[in-house]
Parts: sequence; C-alpha cells; structure tokens
Amino acid sequence: MPQLFEDFVTVALREALEGVYGGKVADQSRDYHLDEDDRVPLRPDILWRLGGQTVAVADAKYKAEKPAGYPNADLYQLLAYCTVLGLKVGHLIYAKGNEDPVRHVVRSTGTEIICHALNLSQPPDMLLAEARTLAKHIHDKSRRPVADAPPSLRLK
Repeated sequence: MPQLFEDFVTVALREALEGVYGGKVADQSRDYHLDEDDRVPLRPDILWRLGGQTVAVADAKYKAEKPAGYPNADLYQLLAYCTVLGLKVGHLIYAKGNEDPVRHVVRSTGTEIICHALNLSQPPDMLLAEARTLAKHIHDKSRRPVADAPPSLRLK
C-alpha cells in the first residue's frame, strides 16, 4: 500500500503541477547527496523543476502517524532535502489519519515543513480535486525562478 500511495501522489501532483503551472515533476531523483563525498544519497519522492531549477520538494508517506503527531524522522528527512536543495519549504504528504495538517518552522533556519493529509476515503473525483488543491499550495509556496515569476515580480 505505501508504494501505491506514493505512486498516486506522484502522478496526481505531476498532472496538476505540469498541467497547470508548467515545469517538470521528477520522481525518486537520484541526483542529490547529503554529503560532499556523495556517500549518503537522497531520494526525494517528488521534485518540481521550473526553468531548470528545483523549486519544490515533497515526500509521500503512507504510514500511521505516532500518537503525538507526525513522525520526527520524516521531518528530519524533509529538512535534509530542503537544506541540500536550497529550499525554504518542503512538503510531507500523508494518508489522512488522526492528525490535522500542520506546519513546522525549523529554528535558526526559517525552513518550513508543511505536513498535508490526503483523505483516501473520499470518491476518486474528490480525491483528485484535493490533490489539485495540494498542487496549488505547493505552487504558491515554491521558490520560482525569476523567468517564471509573475510579471510583477520579475527583475527589470
């Protein structure tokens, strides 16, 4: 079930992000490492690239959250992705359980890790609509390159 959930999230976000906002969604990228010697590989589930730059990262997690909230290890993993990619925002996407979506801002860095929860018990059309809403949120929080920024934000 975890692989099925990850595949669904990847395809749904690819269709929504590329179809509406452009760019390219890469899944399970093997292009990045945590360390300078390239001994610790990073495998983010979803990278969204615009204008040749990675502007968003997300990881899908189909697992039960612990009683007090989302697992800390997932937060650390996303923080590593954001740090290596130079992003200030990362997204964790869970199958909806007992937890509401939550946002964490990491001390001393300002990096934001946003935990989203998709409700898998709803009809397919509503689930896809929820995935499109998630894609819009990822778009709105992304660090877009200047060439892809709205005209009012482009450097002159």
